[in-house]
Amino acid sequence: MKKPSSRRDFLKVGLGALPAISLGGTVPLLIPKLAFADNETPGTVVPKDNILVVLQLSGGNDGLNTVIPHGNDIYHKARPVIALKDGLHRLDDDWSLNPGMGAFKQLWDDGELAIIPGCGYPKANRSHFESMAIWHAADPHGGDGTGWLGHYLDHVIKGTRNSSIANNPLLGINIGREAPMAVISPNVTVPSVQRIDDFGLSFQRSSSFDNKLEREIITELQKLSGENPQQDYFARQAADAIISADEIRKAAGQYEADASYPGGIGQRLRLIAQLIGGNFGTRLFYAETGGYDTHANQVQSHQNLLGNVANSVKAFFDDLKAKGIADKVTLMIFSEFGRRVDQNANDGTDHGAAGPMFVVGPKVRPGFHAPHPSLSDLGRGDLKHTMDFRRVYNGMLRDWLNADPSEVIKGNFDPLPLIQGVGSPATRPSTRPA
Repeated sequence: MKKPSSRRDFLKVGLGALPAISLGGTVPLLIPKLAFADNETPGTVVPKDNILVVLQLSGGNDGLNTVIPHGNDIYHKARPVIALKDGLHRLDDDWSLNPGMGAFKQLWDDGELAIIPGCGYPKANRSHFESMAIWHAADPHGGDGTGWLGHYLDHVIKGTRNSSIANNPLLGINIGREAPMAVISPNVTVPSVQRIDDFGLSFQRSSSFDNKLEREIITELQKLSGENPQQDYFARQAADAIISADEIRKAAGQYEADASYPGGIGQRLRLIAQLIGGNFGTRLFYAETGGYDTHANQVQSHQNLLGNVANSVKAFFDDLKAKGIADKVTLMIFSEFGRRVDQNANDGTDHGAAGPMFVVGPKVRPGFHAPHPSLSDLGRGDLKHTMDFRRVYNGMLRDWLNADPSEVIKGNFDPLPLIQGVGSPATRPSTRPA
């Protein structure tokens, strides 16, 4: 790799989500102990080393053509061209999954899939950017530039006396080019990687990278620090996340997939499985897949997208099960909003409001966990939400991640019980379409 020749070049590289940049030993941070062994907090049955994988479907997933009210006349009348009838994967008398989601039907039959219809928030925002910011911050006002998962990682560090946890630069990992706002926090840096080789990149001192340039770089990073959460985050990422990569490469190099992963998001989930198998003490993984802004010719492209997600998630858990570590992992899927009930003139759907979330894994309480919004009682043509998404977040925080939701998310939102053996089971709501 070409070495940076100026502080501007360095910042362009260093802030581009490379977590293992060495500044010639300026601020060395090593992994003192890759895995941590705190299992439970006294008085609780929630293990402290559970892992959450968050998968973001970017663009606004059409929930009505994902979890389909196949017998509802309103659905078929509102969508004369794009309503789905054939090849559906029936869940019960009222609901089916998209034809591309056969792998999710298998997870449903195996009792490893929870569906939460109608997730959203009051006064839904139809802007991609603004609505995604709301989901990332867990705040309908958009927050302060930090994210709910970043606050969770802060909570982990504040609540532990184990230095191997507090000093672990791999406590959370984003799979992708740029870290989403959801993982940004004042105190924890989440590296962004796309492959194992992203760990361990190093720029050695040379005539083009000397002490003078190094001092200039640190000066620039100090200028960035403290101006706002995002700049502070990326400044720390460049200056502090300097890790020893030998053990990462060694452990990851021993990984062999025990499932066939598709392309696309499948390869990102494969990397997550690889990192989980390395046992680096990571509690949180974040990944994103796009293409869900289906304004035109939706049916086949949407089916392909959902099929890729379903097959990838199924392969991911098949892989983890073969390695005996699936019980430690739960995966949550969300999108920034759903789509409108009526199809548009281009055989697609426009930005809407409420949509389904999914939680997947051997430890989930399977089934439906909220009533579907009415298809006749709409808000500006949109489905009204029947589940505040922050209840889902709080349920995962309390029952899977062993965290106090009140210290992570603003407001009082009753945690939705989604994990077996933890919390009081929710009264099973009626899911019959209205």
